[in-house]
Amino acid sequence: MSLTVTEVVDLGPNLRQIRLGGEDMIGFRFAPGQDLMLRLPLADGELVSRRYTIRRADLESGQADLNVVMHGDGPAARWARGARRGELLPEVVGPRGKITLDLGAEWHLFLGDETYIPGTLAMLDALPPKASAQAILEVSTAADEQPFEAAPGVRLQWLRRADDPPGGAARLLREIRAWQAPSGRGHVYIAAEVRVALTLRDELVGRGLSRDQISAKGYWSRGRANARRGEPDDPT
Repeated sequence: MSLTVTEVVDLGPNLRQIRLGGEDMIGFRFAPGQDLMLRLPLADGELVSRRYTIRRADLESGQADLNVVMHGDGPAARWARGARRGELLPEVVGPRGKITLDLGAEWHLFLGDETYIPGTLAMLDALPPKASAQAILEVSTAADEQPFEAAPGVRLQWLRRADDPPGGAARLLREIRAWQAPSGRGHVYIAAEVRVALTLRDELVGRGLSRDQISAKGYWSRGRANARRGEPDDPT
């Protein structure tokens, strides 16, 4: 698709919302939790891919909101800092991504850092009215917490790391170890720094959840940029 930046809004000190729109997106179909892949220019003129979960989309007007975490100095952060209304993105691909709602689950648990805010909130919005769900999301400070009107069966919890650097598992691990799985068969959705996502997955498997009950994905890698294809390399 060829899309244009139609709006740029800061949602907090570390989160920027960029709205993309264009005729190519009119009638666009996607599952909550899926993303768009943007082809962004590097300083040498080459292109690099970066993927952003769709927070929401207006299918009639052909617009989608992407939330970009503003940390580091990679190509995506530089692009997002300079994004302006009217800017053309000639190569946008989507929808992409396999982590979407398991509608057969009796309960849902979402775990992640600020990179998972748009995916988590998009999927919480899409849950059936009487669904049982809990989301635990780590952010830097209270200013990064996003307003959300939760349904009666949904609990949204924010963890603040204050001056600690992002990419650690300690806080989310403590929450998991104190968490009691509801009765029935549920599903857990995890997205965070790649090693954190694997650590949380392994902890839940150790507590008795089966692998097919857990969808875990590393969105970024601490200490190094994502590969040009838009995802982190496997940790070594």
